[in-house]
Amino acid sequence: YHNEFTIQLAKQFRETHIPFVVIDPKPSLPEIALKYRYPYFIQAEPHTQEALLKSHFSSAKGMITLSINIADNIAQIASARLYEKEIGLKKPYYIMANADNEVDIDKLKKLGADSVVSPTKLVAQRLSAMTLRPDMENMMETFLHRKMGAIDIEEVSVPDHSWMRFKKIREAHLRDMTNVSIVGIKDAKGKFIPMPKGDTLIGTGSKLLVIGTSEGINATKRIVRKKDKPEELKYV
Repeated sequence: YHNEFTIQLAKQFRETHIPFVVIDPKPSLPEIALKYRYPYFIQAEPHTQEALLKSHFSSAKGMITLSINIADNIAQIASARLYEKEIGLKKPYYIMANADNEVDIDKLKKLGADSVVSPTKLVAQRLSAMTLRPDMENMMETFLHRKMGAIDIEEVSVPDHSWMRFKKIREAHLRDMTNVSIVGIKDAKGKFIPMPKGDTLIGTGSKLLVIGTSEGINATKRIVRKKDKPEELKYV
């Protein structure tokens, strides 16, 4: 649905060249799309078959539902999960939604949302960060949303067959190969270590929290999934 969240999100997507479609039943949607520079839009109820087909949802990576009405978000999540089963999608859609309270957040997650954000909670966290470290907040804002390229923070799982298992972080040389930084590591038991040292061991079932460009993170995923040590590291 078109709302203030959509406007801000669309702005970020345009700057980072992420394709998207805005779906809303409002009769004024063509004028709204022109004003806010939505590249693609569909005038329909987002949860309907018409919207799913016209938006080519079968080729999408995911969906973000940002209605202020919890019932709309529920309908969209249910519709997306049913649709992925109908078309036999191999990799499920990644679905994000918004909710105003913990009860609704829990409800949407149980219904199939992968991630649910609370605008109220996010604002509180942001204000807290700005109060404690205004300089750091401004630096992160510039770093994560700079126009030179998309900077992401993502969790990368280390599979059981990975060459990286039982290696120390410094031995992985990810900074040299893909220009990403490991800012956190979670072991198989869920214990999280922020800003791990170079001698931290990457064990079975570990997950690495890495920061870098989208290209760098994708390259990191490919390297981590390899069974054998990458050629460029065999002489290091």
